[in-house]
Amino acid sequence: MKLLFLTQTLDRRDAVLGFVSRWIQGLARSCDSVRVVALEVGDTSDLPDNVSWREVGRQGRLGRYLRYKSFLREAFGRDGYDVVLGHMVPRYTLVAHGPARRFGAREYLWYTHSGVDARLRKAVTRVEKVFTASEESLRLQTSNRVVTGHGIDLDHFDSKARPVTSPRRLLSVGRLTPRKDPLTILAALSELVEEGQDLALDLVGAGLTGSDEDYGQAVRSRIEELQLGSRVKLHGAVPYVEIPGCYQAATVVINASLTGSLDKVTLEAMASRRPVVSCSDTAPALFSELGQAGADLCFTAGDVSGLVHCLRRLLAGTDQARDALGEGLREIVVRDHDVDALMSRLVDEMRGA
Repeated sequence: MKLLFLTQTLDRRDAVLGFVSRWIQGLARSCDSVRVVALEVGDTSDLPDNVSWREVGRQGRLGRYLRYKSFLREAFGRDGYDVVLGHMVPRYTLVAHGPARRFGAREYLWYTHSGVDARLRKAVTRVEKVFTASEESLRLQTSNRVVTGHGIDLDHFDSKARPVTSPRRLLSVGRLTPRKDPLTILAALSELVEEGQDLALDLVGAGLTGSDEDYGQAVRSRIEELQLGSRVKLHGAVPYVEIPGCYQAATVVINASLTGSLDKVTLEAMASRRPVVSCSDTAPALFSELGQAGADLCFTAGDVSGLVHCLRRLLAGTDQARDALGEGLREIVVRDHDVDALMSRLVDEMRGA
């Protein structure tokens, strides 16, 4: 099988999409060759010899479209790529549909986001299967949906070291946007500090758009209003290769995202053996096998009191109790969300196995 993979960025150091390189490694093990068509290409030093790439570039709307179509014709027509997998952006699938159909290539889409728009609805009808991480990760009822779990690099996120205990550190990873709800985390931190807890907070992630930058300023203002300037560190964008160090330093990881779907940040924290509290709709089922300890990791989106309650219970426990919880959380990811297992399943699904 020769696989054409369509994505935004191919760069092992990218703060948001660095994991894509690891996906490509896994796919390449089961394919004759993999070609990536991406808007941006950076560090590809970790990719095997049977992987190639084409960089479309972000400049010039018409020129970008024409380059994209040229790369598709090259892949399907000249080089015989017979399967195409669009990653996250339905528009890429729609652009590829005509050339793929003309040359008889099978079409697939990976999508994990709460948003549903006309492009997604149309793209889903064009592909044989649409893959997603959980039932909540694709809010569209369609007969060709395949729920697969996420793909987490267990070697990359494999911290056995216990974090420094003074001050204990809370961590949130993700773009600095309203959907990640850092304001709820700040409010919870303020309440715990007022109780006498010696805590610090690491906010890892940056905005991508002008509105994100405006929101980032609002977050900074709120930090000052709550007099948390000495306790909160805004790290901005952190390269994917350096993210494990952020988890390693954390006592507890917080996922306050308002999307409701299974956030890979939660799974990265679990793979890193770190207790993680989440307001995701998927959290109760994800943690259910841990019993009451799992129930204590769940809070309602935007509920400051609920988040404080979760954090209070975790912070009151012993280091040994948190270590044991972290091991249990990692076991769930090992069983259900290993990246190589996911890549093998995707290839099998695209082969029709």
